[in-house]
Amino acid sequence: MSNIQLVENLYRLRKAHHYTQQEISDLLNISRQAYSNYENGTRLPDLETACVIADYFQISLDQLVRVGLHPEK
Repeated sequence: MSNIQLVENLYRLRKAHHYTQQEISDLLNISRQAYSNYENGTRLPDLETACVIADYFQISLDQLVRVGLHPEK
């Protein structure tokens, strides 16, 4: 099951910070395809991975999965 808001936020955060999928996947020690699956909703990151992503972008886990994220701020 896909969390549409998480999928959108992952994409928006990455684009707002001018990162490639490869750069984020390198940070997470996963393949680019695995990260791409997160962005297209095929798979969801596990809790530990989601925490690493939130920490990297300096947002809370709650902000990562909810509506109202403003990555440009």
